Amino acid sequence: MRIKSTSFIVTLTLLASTYLPAQAAVTLIQTPTPVVTTLEQKTITLTPPISNSPGSWTVVIDNPALATANGLTLTLLTVGTSVIEYFQAASGEYTPSSRHSRLTINPGIPTLGAFADQSVNLSQGSITLAAPTSTSDGTWSFESLNSDVAVVSGNTVSLRDGGTVQIRANQATTQKWAAASKTMTLTINAPVPTIGSFSDITLSIDSVSKVQLTLPTSNSKGGWTLTSSDPSVASFEGYTLVALKTGTSIVTAKQSAAGGFRSTSVQMKVSILAVAPTVAKGNFKDIAIELDPGATKVVVLQPPTSNSTGAWTYASSNAVIASINGQVLTALKPGKVTVTATQAAVGNFAATTPETITVKVQGKQSLTPPASVTKLVGDPAIKIAHPTSLSDGAWSAVSSAPTIVGVTNGVLSFDSAGRAIITLTQAATDSYLANTVTFEVLVIGTPPTLGAFAAQSVGVGEKLTNPVLPNSNSQGKWVFSSSDPSVASIVDNVITGIKAGTAVISAYQEPAGKYGQSPTVQANITVKPSPTIAAFANLELTMGAGARQIAAPVSQSTGTWSYSSSNPAIATVSNGVLNPVAVGSVTITGTQAGNSTFASAVRTFTVLVKAAPESRASASLGGRVISVYVANVTGKSVIVKINGVIARVGKNTVGAGKRTVTVQVNGKLLLTKQFTVK
Repeated sequence: MRIKSTSFIVTLTLLASTYLPAQAAVTLIQTPTPVVTTLEQKTITLTPPISNSPGSWTVVIDNPALATANGLTLTLLTVGTSVIEYFQAASGEYTPSSRHSRLTINPGIPTLGAFADQSVNLSQGSITLAAPTSTSDGTWSFESLNSDVAVVSGNTVSLRDGGTVQIRANQATTQKWAAASKTMTLTINAPVPTIGSFSDITLSIDSVSKVQLTLPTSNSKGGWTLTSSDPSVASFEGYTLVALKTGTSIVTAKQSAAGGFRSTSVQMKVSILAVAPTVAKGNFKDIAIELDPGATKVVVLQPPTSNSTGAWTYASSNAVIASINGQVLTALKPGKVTVTATQAAVGNFAATTPETITVKVQGKQSLTPPASVTKLVGDPAIKIAHPTSLSDGAWSAVSSAPTIVGVTNGVLSFDSAGRAIITLTQAATDSYLANTVTFEVLVIGTPPTLGAFAAQSVGVGEKLTNPVLPNSNSQGKWVFSSSDPSVASIVDNVITGIKAGTAVISAYQEPAGKYGQSPTVQANITVKPSPTIAAFANLELTMGAGARQIAAPVSQSTGTWSYSSSNPAIATVSNGVLNPVAVGSVTITGTQAGNSTFASAVRTFTVLVKAAPESRASASLGGRVISVYVANVTGKSVIVKINGVIARVGKNTVGAGKRTVTVQVNGKLLLTKQFTVK
């Protein structure tokens, strides 16, 4: 094209130089737009390119078989492409000029006639199609856009189901004409079957793996097909649903068209539930963490027990107090958080419901105790100044001696002379541990007035629990000490004689009431020796044999003896007389009182109480005398009867005849014997 255009321009230049005046203007034509059209247009009028000349236009076609030209009007003859040339005639001072372009005539688009929608009954079975009219002579074919409703073979439509279907008529291309198509809507009328229920079902993955589904009822005889929207959750083996994994799937039951009824479908939802794990707290328990000031502490969380293998995740309700990374909890500052453990779903197991525990991070504190207090009895009460603390736990106070220093609602009162330790306790909170500090309170009182401290005495091994004390106007507790603990020892204010000899007992009175501590007073204490005593003999008593007097053993001391029984239910003792009560063994304790020379002494012996021998009875006949004998019945009730009449132990004269003798001892029948007296 460029070569032709260049050659043409050169030719114009030669013509211009040959035929035009020297002052002629050059015609400038812009490049024309190629022309593309279709054959069915038949005639078209070209728009010439833009030019600076007003000269008239004509068109020359290189291939006159393609189209003919009259001025700018073309008559289209066939399909193809050709070079065309726009000629602009000279006009006034403008020279003639031309520009080449291209004409393309594409196959025509046929004009199609009607392809009307149709409505038919499914029972017709088939219909025959008539192609639309067309300006093209191309061959026709037909297709169904939904083969489930209708299929096409040639120009015959076979009706398969009720509903609507698009039927497309396709006309093939020819040399002069493009392909064309037209679509009509075919409505196939058919009644819808009456379908019964098809209810949703829910299965547990661990209980039922296959379920035979019951198809819905229908007044149609069409066959059924079942499909699952998610075959990875639930699939089918015929009409048997196979549960594969947890999830949900929509099951569609489709009944094919039959007997004039159209196809229809119903749906239900199948829910396959995961197994709920069996979870127990196990070692996932509330935790209390003690935290040193400025420190952190790490604790490895123990998961709850579960029959699932799902991974456990943990979360803290306040990561500023305690943060969690994986299974590791880091306590950062005092406070309380809730830790939640959740087990993820895995396999056939569902995720667990959250399990929670409480984690208390309790800080430790070192509190400075209040200073000691010294007051006089009756001084005004004062309020306790609690130590500075980071905790807001409630304070409580306890006095070791409430009668000396009373504590009421954190206020100290000074009621009696003496010393008291005040214990301050700050209760634990969610953030801080309990804390305790103490301080001393000294309450000064008036010294008491004491009388004389009399000499004391005690035997070796004896305990003097109530020594004779000096008179005092104070009720303070007495405190004793011994000058020689090897002679007389004192433990918890009880004086015990250790060996014969003399020692000095020192005593003072502790503060009490308005009185302070007394001066110390002293007295001698004499420890008397224990007498030498012969041993008691162990005794045996027989039930029913009566009481026995205890024989006191030989002793250096002239102190009187007294006795006690370790078990009065077996044997009692009164004024030295033993009385057996029941069979068994008992320990008798004999105590010889002390006197001016010897200490008191204690000795023991054993008494064995034996059962009385069994009672016996017999009877004999001599002539007309029945003799009745009994033994071992001391203290017992004995009843003798002959033929039911009271008789006596010994000889009983009777008349002739049958005579029956009975003997009862303490209500127990010992003898029944019959005699024939002549």
